Amino acid sequence: MAGLPVLYLITKILAVSTSYLMAGETLTDMVIIIISVLSFVCVFIFELLIDMHFNKKGNKVIILTVLATILATIIIGIDLLFPLCVVLLLHLFEITISKEMYFQVSIISCILLFILYKPDINNLILSLVLILMVLFSRIIIMKLKSYIDKNEVLKEKIIGLENQILDIKGLMKTLKTSASLEERNRIAARIHDEIGHGISGSIILLEAAMLQMKNDNNMDKAKSSVEKAIENLRESVDEIRTALREERTEKSLLGIQDLNLLLVEFKVKYNISTRFKNSGDLTKISYDKWACIHDNLKECLTNVLKHSNANEFTLDIKVFNKIIKVVYKDNGRSDKGFEKHLGLEAIEERTVNAQGKCFINKDVNGFSVINIFNY
Repeated sequence: MAGLPVLYLITKILAVSTSYLMAGETLTDMVIIIISVLSFVCVFIFELLIDMHFNKKGNKVIILTVLATILATIIIGIDLLFPLCVVLLLHLFEITISKEMYFQVSIISCILLFILYKPDINNLILSLVLILMVLFSRIIIMKLKSYIDKNEVLKEKIIGLENQILDIKGLMKTLKTSASLEERNRIAARIHDEIGHGISGSIILLEAAMLQMKNDNNMDKAKSSVEKAIENLRESVDEIRTALREERTEKSLLGIQDLNLLLVEFKVKYNISTRFKNSGDLTKISYDKWACIHDNLKECLTNVLKHSNANEFTLDIKVFNKIIKVVYKDNGRSDKGFEKHLGLEAIEERTVNAQGKCFINKDVNGFSVINIFNY
Protein backbone atom coordinates (compact mmCIF):
# COMPACT_ATOMS: atom_id res chain seq x y z
CA MET A 1 0.00 0.00 0.00
CA ALA A 2 1.46 3.37 -1.09
CA GLY A 3 0.24 5.19 2.03
CA LEU A 4 2.69 3.60 4.48
CA PRO A 5 5.89 4.13 2.37
CA VAL A 6 4.90 7.77 1.85
CA LEU A 7 4.26 8.12 5.60
CA TYR A 8 7.75 6.83 6.45
CA LEU A 9 9.31 8.98 3.72
CA ILE A 10 7.74 12.13 5.18
CA THR A 11 8.60 11.30 8.79
CA LYS A 12 12.23 10.39 7.93
CA ILE A 13 12.70 13.63 6.00
CA LEU A 14 11.18 15.55 8.92
CA ALA A 15 13.43 13.72 11.37
CA VAL A 16 16.70 14.32 9.51
CA SER A 17 15.94 17.93 8.54
CA THR A 18 14.70 18.88 12.04
CA SER A 19 17.66 17.19 13.69
CA TYR A 20 20.13 19.18 11.61
CA LEU A 21 18.16 22.38 12.13
CA MET A 22 18.24 21.92 15.91
CA ALA A 23 21.99 21.24 15.71
CA GLY A 24 22.61 24.18 13.37
CA GLU A 25 24.20 26.31 16.07
CA THR A 26 26.89 23.72 16.83
CA LEU A 27 27.51 22.66 13.21
CA THR A 28 29.16 25.50 11.30
CA ASP A 29 29.71 23.91 7.90
CA MET A 30 26.40 24.35 6.03
CA VAL A 31 27.69 22.52 2.98
CA ILE A 32 28.14 19.34 5.00
CA ILE A 33 24.66 19.75 6.47
CA ILE A 34 23.04 20.20 3.04
CA ILE A 35 24.96 17.29 1.53
CA SER A 36 24.02 15.03 4.45
CA VAL A 37 20.33 15.95 4.28
CA LEU A 38 20.22 15.49 0.49
CA SER A 39 22.02 12.15 0.75
CA PHE A 40 19.51 10.87 3.27
CA VAL A 41 16.59 12.19 1.18
CA CYS A 42 17.92 10.42 -1.94
CA VAL A 43 18.12 7.15 -0.03
CA PHE A 44 14.57 7.61 1.29
CA ILE A 45 13.19 8.38 -2.18
CA PHE A 46 15.07 5.35 -3.56
CA GLU A 47 13.31 3.18 -0.95
CA LEU A 48 9.91 4.64 -1.94
CA LEU A 49 10.54 3.93 -5.62
CA ILE A 50 11.63 0.37 -4.86
CA ASP A 51 8.46 -0.19 -2.80
CA MET A 52 6.16 1.30 -5.46
CA HIS A 53 7.65 -0.65 -8.36
CA PHE A 54 8.45 -3.98 -6.73
CA ASN A 55 6.06 -4.02 -3.75
CA LYS A 56 6.90 -6.96 -1.44
CA LYS A 57 9.60 -8.24 -3.80
CA GLY A 58 11.71 -5.19 -2.98
CA ASN A 59 11.48 -5.64 0.80
CA LYS A 60 14.95 -7.20 1.01
CA VAL A 61 16.52 -4.19 -0.70
CA ILE A 62 14.61 -1.81 1.56
CA ILE A 63 15.69 -3.75 4.65
CA LEU A 64 19.33 -3.41 3.55
CA THR A 65 18.98 0.33 2.92
CA VAL A 66 17.26 0.88 6.28
CA LEU A 67 19.96 -1.06 8.12
CA ALA A 68 22.64 0.88 6.22
CA THR A 69 20.94 4.15 7.14
CA ILE A 70 20.78 3.15 10.82
CA LEU A 71 24.49 2.33 10.68
CA ALA A 72 25.11 5.74 9.07
CA THR A 73 23.22 7.52 11.87
CA ILE A 74 25.38 5.73 14.44
CA ILE A 75 28.57 6.65 12.59
CA ILE A 76 27.54 10.30 12.07
CA GLY A 77 26.32 10.58 15.63
CA ILE A 78 23.36 9.01 17.37
CA ASP A 79 23.03 12.10 19.57
CA LEU A 80 22.55 14.21 16.43
CA LEU A 81 20.23 11.85 14.48
CA PHE A 82 18.43 10.09 17.31
CA PRO A 83 14.89 10.95 15.98
CA LEU A 84 15.83 9.57 12.56
CA CYS A 85 17.11 6.38 14.15
CA VAL A 86 13.76 5.94 15.93
CA VAL A 87 11.78 6.39 12.70
CA LEU A 88 14.11 4.00 10.86
CA LEU A 89 13.45 1.35 13.49
CA LEU A 90 9.69 1.82 13.07
CA HIS A 91 10.09 1.44 9.31
CA LEU A 92 12.22 -1.67 9.77
CA PHE A 93 9.58 -3.23 12.05
CA GLU A 94 6.89 -2.39 9.47
CA ILE A 95 8.67 -4.57 6.94
CA THR A 96 9.87 -7.41 9.15
CA ILE A 97 7.26 -7.72 11.93
CA SER A 98 3.69 -8.97 11.51
CA LYS A 99 0.86 -6.43 11.73
CA GLU A 100 -0.43 -7.95 14.97
CA MET A 101 2.91 -7.50 16.77
CA TYR A 102 3.89 -4.13 15.27
CA PHE A 103 2.67 -1.86 18.06
CA GLN A 104 4.03 -3.99 20.90
CA VAL A 105 7.49 -4.43 19.35
CA SER A 106 7.71 -0.78 18.26
CA ILE A 107 6.76 0.70 21.63
CA ILE A 108 9.03 -1.65 23.61
CA SER A 109 11.98 -1.01 21.24
CA CYS A 110 11.52 2.77 21.46
CA ILE A 111 11.42 2.64 25.27
CA LEU A 112 14.62 0.55 25.33
CA LEU A 113 16.25 2.97 22.88
CA PHE A 114 15.35 5.93 25.10
CA ILE A 115 16.78 4.17 28.15
CA LEU A 116 19.93 3.09 26.34
CA TYR A 117 20.92 6.39 24.71
CA LYS A 118 19.17 8.90 27.03
CA PRO A 119 18.61 11.66 24.41
CA ASP A 120 18.41 15.32 25.35
CA ILE A 121 15.07 17.01 25.85
CA ASN A 122 14.84 18.32 22.26
CA ASN A 123 15.53 14.96 20.67
CA LEU A 124 13.22 13.28 23.17
CA ILE A 125 10.30 15.59 22.34
CA LEU A 126 10.93 15.37 18.60
CA SER A 127 11.20 11.59 18.76
CA LEU A 128 7.95 11.29 20.72
CA VAL A 129 6.16 13.57 18.25
CA LEU A 130 7.42 11.51 15.32
CA ILE A 131 6.49 8.24 17.02
CA LEU A 132 2.95 9.46 17.70
CA MET A 133 2.72 10.79 14.16
CA VAL A 134 3.74 7.43 12.70
CA LEU A 135 1.52 5.34 14.97
CA PHE A 136 -1.66 7.41 14.58
CA SER A 137 -1.15 7.95 10.86
CA ARG A 138 -0.56 4.23 10.47
CA ILE A 139 -3.84 3.46 12.23
CA ILE A 140 -5.71 5.81 9.88
CA ILE A 141 -3.99 4.39 6.81
CA MET A 142 -4.70 0.78 7.85
CA LYS A 143 -8.37 1.59 8.50
CA LEU A 144 -8.60 3.35 5.16
CA LYS A 145 -7.03 0.31 3.50
CA SER A 146 -9.54 -2.00 5.18
CA TYR A 147 -12.42 0.21 4.01
CA ILE A 148 -11.03 0.20 0.47
CA ASP A 149 -10.71 -3.60 0.55
CA LYS A 150 -14.27 -3.94 1.85
CA ASN A 151 -15.47 -1.55 -0.85
CA GLU A 152 -13.79 -3.67 -3.51
CA VAL A 153 -15.40 -6.81 -2.09
CA LEU A 154 -18.80 -5.11 -2.08
CA LYS A 155 -18.28 -3.94 -5.67
CA GLU A 156 -17.54 -7.52 -6.71
CA LYS A 157 -20.66 -8.72 -4.88
CA ILE A 158 -22.75 -6.02 -6.55
CA ILE A 159 -21.42 -7.00 -9.97
CA GLY A 160 -22.19 -10.63 -9.15
CA LEU A 161 -25.73 -9.75 -8.04
CA GLU A 162 -26.29 -7.64 -11.15
CA ASN A 163 -25.19 -10.58 -13.28
CA GLN A 164 -27.55 -12.83 -11.35
CA ILE A 165 -30.39 -10.36 -11.93
CA LEU A 166 -29.65 -10.37 -15.65
CA ASP A 167 -29.60 -14.17 -15.63
CA ILE A 168 -32.90 -14.27 -13.73
CA LYS A 169 -34.47 -11.81 -16.17
CA GLY A 170 -33.27 -13.95 -19.06
CA LEU A 171 -34.66 -17.05 -17.36
CA MET A 172 -38.01 -15.34 -16.73
CA LYS A 173 -38.19 -14.28 -20.35
CA THR A 174 -37.36 -17.81 -21.49
CA LEU A 175 -39.94 -19.34 -19.13
CA LYS A 176 -42.55 -16.84 -20.27
CA THR A 177 -41.87 -17.69 -23.91
CA SER A 178 -41.92 -21.42 -23.19
CA ALA A 179 -45.17 -21.15 -21.24
CA SER A 180 -46.74 -19.14 -24.07
CA LEU A 181 -45.67 -21.71 -26.66
CA GLU A 182 -46.93 -24.60 -24.53
CA GLU A 183 -50.27 -22.84 -24.05
CA ARG A 184 -50.59 -22.21 -27.78
CA ASN A 185 -49.79 -25.84 -28.53
CA ARG A 186 -52.33 -27.02 -25.97
CA ILE A 187 -55.08 -24.79 -27.37
CA ALA A 188 -54.22 -25.83 -30.94
CA ALA A 189 -54.36 -29.50 -29.94
CA ARG A 190 -57.72 -29.01 -28.26
CA ILE A 191 -59.16 -27.26 -31.30
CA HIS A 192 -57.84 -30.00 -33.56
CA ASP A 193 -58.94 -32.93 -31.41
CA GLU A 194 -62.33 -31.78 -30.13
CA ILE A 195 -63.63 -29.19 -32.58
CA GLY A 196 -61.81 -30.12 -35.79
CA HIS A 197 -63.20 -33.65 -35.81
CA GLY A 198 -66.77 -32.43 -35.43
CA ILE A 199 -66.43 -29.90 -38.27
CA SER A 200 -64.67 -32.46 -40.50
CA GLY A 201 -67.51 -34.94 -39.90
CA SER A 202 -70.08 -32.29 -40.79
CA ILE A 203 -68.27 -31.54 -44.05
CA ILE A 204 -68.35 -35.24 -44.97
CA LEU A 205 -72.09 -35.40 -44.21
CA LEU A 206 -72.76 -32.33 -46.36
CA GLU A 207 -70.75 -33.79 -49.24
CA ALA A 208 -72.74 -37.03 -48.96
CA ALA A 209 -75.97 -35.02 -48.97
CA MET A 210 -74.89 -33.27 -52.17
CA LEU A 211 -74.37 -36.62 -53.87
CA GLN A 212 -77.68 -37.96 -52.56
CA MET A 213 -79.60 -34.90 -53.77
CA LYS A 214 -78.71 -35.78 -57.38
CA ASN A 215 -81.04 -38.76 -57.10
CA ASP A 216 -84.64 -37.92 -56.30
CA ASN A 217 -85.08 -41.24 -54.52
CA ASN A 218 -82.44 -40.27 -51.95
CA MET A 219 -83.91 -36.90 -50.92
CA ASP A 220 -84.92 -38.22 -47.53
CA LYS A 221 -81.39 -39.52 -46.92
CA ALA A 222 -79.95 -36.17 -48.08
CA LYS A 223 -82.27 -34.32 -45.73
CA SER A 224 -81.21 -36.57 -42.88
CA SER A 225 -77.50 -35.97 -43.65
CA VAL A 226 -78.02 -32.21 -43.72
CA GLU A 227 -79.87 -32.28 -40.40
CA LYS A 228 -77.07 -34.41 -38.90
CA ALA A 229 -74.45 -31.98 -40.23
CA ILE A 230 -76.38 -29.01 -38.76
CA GLU A 231 -76.53 -30.77 -35.41
CA ASN A 232 -72.79 -31.52 -35.52
CA LEU A 233 -71.97 -27.92 -36.44
CA ARG A 234 -74.18 -26.63 -33.63
CA GLU A 235 -72.36 -28.90 -31.19
CA SER A 236 -69.01 -27.72 -32.56
CA VAL A 237 -70.03 -24.09 -32.06
CA ASP A 238 -71.05 -24.89 -28.50
CA GLU A 239 -67.68 -26.57 -27.94
CA ILE A 240 -65.90 -23.48 -29.32
CA ARG A 241 -67.81 -21.24 -26.92
CA THR A 242 -67.09 -23.57 -24.02
CA ALA A 243 -63.40 -23.72 -24.90
CA LEU A 244 -63.12 -19.94 -25.19
CA ARG A 245 -64.93 -19.52 -21.89
CA GLU A 246 -62.57 -21.98 -20.17
CA GLU A 247 -59.40 -20.62 -21.77
CA ARG A 248 -60.21 -16.98 -21.21
CA THR A 249 -58.52 -15.54 -18.10
CA GLU A 250 -60.77 -13.73 -15.67
CA LYS A 251 -60.42 -9.95 -15.83
CA SER A 252 -59.66 -9.80 -12.10
CA LEU A 253 -56.69 -12.16 -12.50
CA LEU A 254 -55.39 -10.14 -15.44
CA GLY A 255 -55.72 -6.91 -13.46
CA ILE A 256 -53.96 -8.33 -10.38
CA GLN A 257 -51.20 -9.77 -12.53
CA ASP A 258 -50.54 -6.43 -14.25
CA LEU A 259 -50.45 -4.55 -10.95
CA ASN A 260 -48.18 -7.14 -9.34
CA LEU A 261 -45.80 -6.95 -12.29
CA LEU A 262 -45.57 -3.15 -12.01
CA LEU A 263 -44.88 -3.29 -8.27
CA VAL A 264 -42.28 -6.07 -8.51
CA GLU A 265 -40.39 -4.35 -11.34
CA PHE A 266 -40.41 -1.07 -9.39
CA LYS A 267 -39.07 -2.81 -6.27
CA VAL A 268 -36.26 -4.59 -8.14
CA LYS A 269 -35.26 -1.55 -10.19
CA TYR A 270 -35.30 1.14 -7.49
CA ASN A 271 -34.89 -0.89 -4.26
CA ILE A 272 -38.08 0.54 -2.76
CA SER A 273 -40.29 -1.89 -0.87
CA THR A 274 -43.75 -2.43 -2.39
CA ARG A 275 -46.85 -4.16 -1.04
CA PHE A 276 -50.13 -5.13 -2.70
CA LYS A 277 -53.20 -5.77 -0.57
CA ASN A 278 -56.71 -6.59 -1.75
CA SER A 279 -59.98 -7.77 -0.29
CA GLY A 280 -63.53 -8.39 -1.49
CA ASP A 281 -64.89 -9.69 -4.79
CA LEU A 282 -62.42 -8.33 -7.38
CA THR A 283 -64.54 -9.72 -10.25
CA LYS A 284 -66.87 -6.75 -9.74
CA ILE A 285 -64.15 -4.40 -11.05
CA SER A 286 -64.77 -3.66 -14.72
CA TYR A 287 -62.12 -3.42 -17.46
CA ASP A 288 -62.18 0.38 -17.60
CA LYS A 289 -61.63 0.60 -13.84
CA TRP A 290 -58.74 -1.90 -13.99
CA ALA A 291 -57.19 0.26 -16.72
CA CYS A 292 -57.66 3.38 -14.57
CA ILE A 293 -56.11 1.70 -11.51
CA HIS A 294 -53.18 0.47 -13.63
CA ASP A 295 -52.43 3.92 -15.11
CA ASN A 296 -52.87 5.70 -11.77
CA LEU A 297 -50.47 3.23 -10.15
CA LYS A 298 -47.81 4.00 -12.79
CA GLU A 299 -48.25 7.73 -12.17
CA CYS A 300 -48.04 7.33 -8.38
CA LEU A 301 -44.85 5.26 -8.65
CA THR A 302 -43.32 7.94 -10.88
CA ASN A 303 -44.22 10.59 -8.28
CA VAL A 304 -42.53 8.52 -5.56
CA LEU A 305 -39.26 8.69 -7.53
CA LYS A 306 -39.56 12.36 -8.41
CA HIS A 307 -40.93 14.00 -5.29
CA SER A 308 -40.70 11.59 -2.35
CA ASN A 309 -37.93 10.18 -0.18
CA ALA A 310 -40.07 7.14 0.59
CA ASN A 311 -38.70 3.63 1.02
CA GLU A 312 -42.08 1.86 1.01
CA PHE A 313 -45.14 1.97 -1.25
CA THR A 314 -48.49 0.25 -0.72
CA LEU A 315 -51.40 -0.41 -3.07
CA ASP A 316 -54.63 -1.43 -1.30
CA ILE A 317 -57.79 -2.41 -3.23
CA LYS A 318 -61.00 -3.05 -1.25
CA VAL A 319 -64.30 -4.05 -2.81
CA PHE A 320 -67.33 -3.31 -0.63
CA ASN A 321 -71.05 -3.83 -1.25
CA LYS A 322 -71.52 -0.71 -3.36
CA ILE A 323 -68.13 0.92 -3.81
CA ILE A 324 -64.53 0.11 -4.72
CA LYS A 325 -61.81 1.85 -2.72
CA VAL A 326 -58.24 2.04 -4.07
CA VAL A 327 -55.45 3.57 -1.95
CA TYR A 328 -51.97 4.40 -3.31
CA LYS A 329 -49.75 5.32 -0.36
CA ASP A 330 -46.05 5.93 0.31
CA ASN A 331 -44.25 6.72 3.57
CA GLY A 332 -42.28 9.71 2.27
CA ARG A 333 -42.01 12.44 4.89
CA SER A 334 -41.42 16.10 4.09
CA ASP A 335 -42.31 19.44 5.65
CA LYS A 336 -43.12 20.87 2.24
CA GLY A 337 -46.64 20.82 0.86
CA PHE A 338 -47.59 19.52 -2.56
CA GLU A 339 -48.83 21.16 -5.72
CA LYS A 340 -51.02 19.58 -8.36
CA HIS A 341 -48.97 19.28 -11.51
CA LEU A 342 -49.65 17.29 -14.67
CA GLY A 343 -49.25 13.92 -12.94
CA LEU A 344 -51.86 14.45 -10.22
CA GLU A 345 -54.19 16.23 -12.64
CA ALA A 346 -53.97 13.21 -14.97
CA ILE A 347 -54.84 10.88 -12.08
CA GLU A 348 -57.91 12.97 -11.22
CA GLU A 349 -58.99 13.12 -14.88
CA ARG A 350 -58.68 9.36 -15.40
CA THR A 351 -60.61 8.66 -12.20
CA VAL A 352 -63.47 10.96 -13.20
CA ASN A 353 -63.61 9.37 -16.68
CA ALA A 354 -63.99 5.97 -14.97
CA GLN A 355 -66.98 7.33 -12.95
CA GLY A 356 -64.93 7.69 -9.78
CA LYS A 357 -63.75 10.31 -7.31
CA CYS A 358 -60.16 11.16 -6.37
CA PHE A 359 -58.88 12.40 -3.01
CA ILE A 360 -55.25 13.45 -2.40
CA ASN A 361 -53.78 13.67 1.09
CA LYS A 362 -50.38 14.45 2.61
CA ASP A 363 -49.55 14.20 6.31
CA VAL A 364 -46.73 13.17 8.65
CA ASN A 365 -47.22 9.53 7.68
CA GLY A 366 -46.67 10.11 3.98
CA PHE A 367 -48.50 10.87 0.76
CA SER A 368 -51.65 9.07 -0.42
CA VAL A 369 -54.06 9.09 -3.35
CA ILE A 370 -57.51 7.57 -2.81
CA ASN A 371 -59.89 6.52 -5.62
CA ILE A 372 -63.55 5.71 -4.95
CA PHE A 373 -65.58 3.94 -7.69
CA ASN A 374 -69.24 2.95 -7.80
CA TYR A 375 -70.36 -0.24 -9.53
